[in-house]
Amino acid sequence: MSEVQLDAAAFHRRAKRLLDSWESADSPECKAVGSILVLQGRSDEKNPYTKTIATQMWLLGYEFPNTLMLFTKSKLYIVASQKKAKILQPLENVPSGIPLEILVHGKQEDKNQEMLAQLISAINDNGSAVGVIANNSTSGKLVDEWNAVYAPSKAGIAEHDISRFLSSILAVKEENEIKHEKVAATLCTTVMQDYFIDEMENIFDEEKSITNEKMAEKIANVLVNDKLAKRLFSKIPMLEMAEWSTQPSVQSGGRYDLSLNAESSSAQLHAGTVVCTLNMRYFMYNATIARTFMIGPTPEQEGNYNFLLKLHKHMLGWVRPGETMSSVYAKTIDYVKEHRPDLESHLSKDCGCVTGIEMSDSVNIINSKCNETLKANMTISLRIGLENLVNDKAADKQARNYSYQLIDTLVVKDNGDAEVITKCSKEPNDVSFFFNDEEPAQEQKRAPKRESGATEQRPTTRKSAILPSKFRSEEKEEESTTRKRREHQKELLNRLAVEGRRRFAGEEGGNDEETRVVKKFESYKRETAIPREARNCKILVDERADTIILPIYGMSVPFHISTLKSISKNDEGEYVYLRLNMVSPGQGVGKKDNLPVDDLGSTFVRLLTFRSTDVVRMNEIYHSIMALKRDQVKRDTEKEQLADIVEQDRLTPVHGQRPERLPDVFMRPVAEGKRFPAALEIHANGLRYLSAGRTGGTPVDILFNNIRHLFYQPCDYELLVLIHVHLKNPIMLGKKKIQDIQFYREASDASFDETGNRRRRIRYGDEDEIEAEQEERRRRRKLNKEFKEFASKIAEASNHEVEVDTPFREVAFSGVPARANVLLQPTVDCLVHLSDTPFFIITVADVEIVHLERVQFGLKNFDMVFVFKDFKRTPVHVNTVPMKQLDNVKEWLDSVNLAYTEGPVNYNWTQIMKTINKDPAGFYEDGGWSFLAQDSDAEDEESEEEESEFSVSEEEFEESESESSQESGFGTESGESEEEEEEDYESGEDWDELEAKAKAYDEKRTLATDAPSGRGPAKRARKM
Repeated sequence: MSEVQLDAAAFHRRAKRLLDSWESADSPECKAVGSILVLQGRSDEKNPYTKTIATQMWLLGYEFPNTLMLFTKSKLYIVASQKKAKILQPLENVPSGIPLEILVHGKQEDKNQEMLAQLISAINDNGSAVGVIANNSTSGKLVDEWNAVYAPSKAGIAEHDISRFLSSILAVKEENEIKHEKVAATLCTTVMQDYFIDEMENIFDEEKSITNEKMAEKIANVLVNDKLAKRLFSKIPMLEMAEWSTQPSVQSGGRYDLSLNAESSSAQLHAGTVVCTLNMRYFMYNATIARTFMIGPTPEQEGNYNFLLKLHKHMLGWVRPGETMSSVYAKTIDYVKEHRPDLESHLSKDCGCVTGIEMSDSVNIINSKCNETLKANMTISLRIGLENLVNDKAADKQARNYSYQLIDTLVVKDNGDAEVITKCSKEPNDVSFFFNDEEPAQEQKRAPKRESGATEQRPTTRKSAILPSKFRSEEKEEESTTRKRREHQKELLNRLAVEGRRRFAGEEGGNDEETRVVKKFESYKRETAIPREARNCKILVDERADTIILPIYGMSVPFHISTLKSISKNDEGEYVYLRLNMVSPGQGVGKKDNLPVDDLGSTFVRLLTFRSTDVVRMNEIYHSIMALKRDQVKRDTEKEQLADIVEQDRLTPVHGQRPERLPDVFMRPVAEGKRFPAALEIHANGLRYLSAGRTGGTPVDILFNNIRHLFYQPCDYELLVLIHVHLKNPIMLGKKKIQDIQFYREASDASFDETGNRRRRIRYGDEDEIEAEQEERRRRRKLNKEFKEFASKIAEASNHEVEVDTPFREVAFSGVPARANVLLQPTVDCLVHLSDTPFFIITVADVEIVHLERVQFGLKNFDMVFVFKDFKRTPVHVNTVPMKQLDNVKEWLDSVNLAYTEGPVNYNWTQIMKTINKDPAGFYEDGGWSFLAQDSDAEDEESEEEESEFSVSEEEFEESESESSQESGFGTESGESEEEEEEDYESGEDWDELEAKAKAYDEKRTLATDAPSGRGPAKRARKM
């Protein structure tokens, strides 16, 4: 305790804030009291979260057991032991601080009584009413002595509960407190997504047995396991200040307790619904996260979870300054009643609380009874749950009852939605797992029933012993995979329809075109600003004001250059005609060219024509106006391009040590001039590419919070090894707006001639070339290792806000996204082409549906169209994908949960998206994307089932066979051999017998051909 150093400035700042809030408080209890008593006895490990401890932690930064604090409006008294008084001593006599007196509580009881009696007098001198914390069950020597001295005077002193007042003070956090909250939230998020999810997945995948309690213990040991802590929390400063607020909670198997203090049961971890809750604190500031994981969920369970997730997203918009906590809860209840009234009885009784030093504030709770107002910089533990749900289709009893819970810690912001600081995904694709392959087993069980029911049917399409697959089992596996994919695609399309109807529910159909604003231009603010030369009533070009001054009926009239549409000059005889077409409504052919009108009664000038004999003068005017118009169009274009540029934060350089650096790398696109290698550095909050060029230049800074995707592509089968950065918002590089930046190094060394122009000593096995190839392999391995490690360091420096993604070349396919045919490689989150410019990157999460065009028999290629969830965004086309890669493309799309359809023709996607944007709600009500699915896998299954019902009788089949044999041009011998083969096939002979017969048959044909024959060639059968 002697090493403790207090922050005197923070103490006096917060104590002054408490006194000021007390002075201005409107509550009756605050107005009634003249002093506030905060008394803490011995530490109680069973109850670490009390209002008294929270107040001490907030003021002093540490818990001070056996300490008494008495606030009056003019002075603060602190009673503590001698050791604690020594620690508190630097708080005294601070300039501009509050008056403070520290009293030492010693071993002599008589002196202690005199000292405590002094505090009783201070209470009586300030109105004989004291504010206390109700239900403060604390004990200790100091508490006993205070009660003994206070008891005689208790009857004359009125006590008022000031817990609500203290909660309102502690709820609003300072900047440093929010930083501690965010670190605690990062700890929770890291443990959840980087440890628990992986552990749970491995346990279920390997069918291990473990109890919920043991699983919670493994999570709790993360902080004490040095190896794990180093891997997970390498970027957390002062990790020793992190601890568990409560033990981790893991619940599964049908029994769920959704309270914050829930304990894990001793039952086995069940592969059904798993609810994990983590509470951690950093410098005593708490953060909470809870996620629900579904293993093999039914469509009903997925629907319930999707509704809970959508409700959670709506609640983030309701948590705003000025809203009362009861109103947030009321909106939640109303939303459930409107959209899913069947789930109202299952909804949790409250929706969270204020958190901070206290894990759960007992005053500020989001329920129907709390009328406290939300304020900016409050930290909220937002909780939403569904309890005691029933799954009627459960395979076992433990999976019958289930509950869902989502908890996030968030910060209330002044403007906009609250900021979620526990950034762990809760999307259905990330919390749903499918480990058991039960469908193939079920299909195998059903297969004999289908075969037994069709014993009388004979094969109608294939009468040959040659199978399309080497093994008959391969064909069944392929059919099973195709069937699964079709069923999954049906589910995805249905889910898109449901989500689309919910997303656009209540939206009225409207024009998809943006509301065009009437632009008004002002050339001159006053008449005196018009140039004097305009008095001559001649055409004048004023470049300063971007204005053309034209003489009209003896008056000089200014026209801003933006009102000019076009200008033309014609020579007719001795005259020169200058025609100026002005912008006016109703002149454009399309809607895009139409000018919006503010006042329908306005009069517009559409065309002005001037004639002159001064050819030189008119040429000068024409060229001046053209140059002015060209400059104005250029400025407007640049302004439009820079509209989506977001100003970045400043890069924070690393101080006190040399930053991690990747030397001698090139950058694409090139900033300016020729390309020169430079170094890429990792700093505190971003990357810096040092100036390129021999004379130096401006460094390029890329912040972590602006990086959406980070790719590492090795130089295997490539000429470059590279690190590619795809940004959330574009940045300016020189005068160019870019959203993709690439840092690369060439893998091949072309600086020397490997052949050496020498005559080879031997004809084969050139040792120099072999050595050069081995050297190149070593160099490529070294480059891959260097770039991969640097990419990992970037992810670690960003606290894993940025994750490294690597393309999978094994599932790549070729296509034409722009001008050339390139190799498109899927990654975990994207589909990319990074080797050449222009770069191609599509984020899977942004895609609504993929349509495959020109999929029909006889074509060698097909096209892909990516339609985005943002319907305002133009669909992206990838053309000329080889038809042989169709199954691979479908398999990849299905594996990343992207719905796809296919069709034989190309669609006009511009017109389709325009129609959808006019009325998105009506589009989904009319069936959504079902118009694309007419020729897709979802429909193929039905057509195949219809075809399979057709059967041909054995007699008809034999008749058709005999007719075909009569029409064939083969002789009798071949016909007989074919009949023998048919009989052999129908008798079910094995491969060895068939091969032996085929060999004997070939030998027989060979002998027959070599033998002399008196007959001529057989006549060709006549066609009937």
